[in-house]
Amino acid sequence: MLTAPACAAVCPKGRSACPYPGRCFLYTDADGNSLCDYTSGDSGTSVSETDQITVSGSSTDTSTTAQTDTGSDTVSSVISTSSSTGSETVSSGDSGLSPLVFSAAGLIIGGAVILLLAIVMKYLRKENPEVLQKIFVYAGISPILLGLLIILYDPELFGITGTLADMISSYSGIVYMFGGTLLAAVLWLKNAMSTEALISISILTTAAGFLLVIPIAPDGFYSTVSRITELSFAGLGFAGLIALIVITYFFGRVFCAHMCPAGALQELLYRIPVKKLQIKDRRIPKIIRAGFFAALVIGALCSVNIFEYVGISSFFALMFTAAAGVFLVILLASIFIYRPFCTFLCPYGFVFSKVSRFGKFGLKRTDQCINCRKCERICPTGEAGSEAKKAECYLCGKCIEKCPVESAIIYGKR
Repeated sequence: MLTAPACAAVCPKGRSACPYPGRCFLYTDADGNSLCDYTSGDSGTSVSETDQITVSGSSTDTSTTAQTDTGSDTVSSVISTSSSTGSETVSSGDSGLSPLVFSAAGLIIGGAVILLLAIVMKYLRKENPEVLQKIFVYAGISPILLGLLIILYDPELFGITGTLADMISSYSGIVYMFGGTLLAAVLWLKNAMSTEALISISILTTAAGFLLVIPIAPDGFYSTVSRITELSFAGLGFAGLIALIVITYFFGRVFCAHMCPAGALQELLYRIPVKKLQIKDRRIPKIIRAGFFAALVIGALCSVNIFEYVGISSFFALMFTAAAGVFLVILLASIFIYRPFCTFLCPYGFVFSKVSRFGKFGLKRTDQCINCRKCERICPTGEAGSEAKKAECYLCGKCIEKCPVESAIIYGKR
């Protein structure tokens, strides 16, 4: 989990190319060969290539002036280093603006225009103006936030340099993960999580999986077990795991529902209008996932990373490997089966489900319920029953969408 980057399953100790070169918030590529050698980010060595100069951070500010003579030309550079978490990279690029700049600008400008149209809609007299305005608002906010994610992906491309750029590249994924989880919990507490909001958040989280280094990925489970067996509880990873367990205990599967890129992408794919395959006996996926969880633990104890062959990190890093193909098959299955990875394979899903069943807050029926049971028939995990423990409730909102009575199903204290 947080104790190792999301690429831990892809390149454990340098066995494959790093999907996030220069962007890992814990380790640096000290020898500059694009293979993660797990050198701690607080120490390192300098590597110089053709047009890229990498200077590792140190504990005190230093200034070095280097002069290189080539014929009659003299090139001078002043490089300043500081006690940052990683290394500072300055590279020369081609002239002209990158397509990413145009993409970010187009998304932000387009979103702003749509928001202006939403304001105009407020003053137009049409049928269901509130519904139209809500759609326009989310259609405007989503591209603006997508544009901001592109800026976070490569801040130096947008004129943000130095330590600030390093911090953005290293920690934006962590901030998105925890900040987004807490924000989603607040929206549920205020019963403001509409269908438009659910879809918008899923789109943003999926994009964040491709653009940011989201440090918690299910394939980091191997590292988590290894750290626990080594009694290494003082790291950032263990603190992150405990934090998510606490959040799940109070607010349910909010992280799984909205902030996990693998889960968000499956959620979007399941919304494709095709005939769905329902699992009638919910004990079957629970038994399979428990068995897979045990296999992962045993594998980790034997130094075998089974998740290395599932390929989540490879997929989101756009590394077209055989493992990424495995995850792609799982994604295609999610069009017909609700969250097959979460349901059958995810080890964190197994852990969080045990916590969520005792959760303090979640979806529940009110006195306005007419017992039509439409929510039970539409629920893809079978958790809409009045006596359900909500252990597998991913807060997809389908029960609320289907309910014919307003406020018959709300999010509140259970």
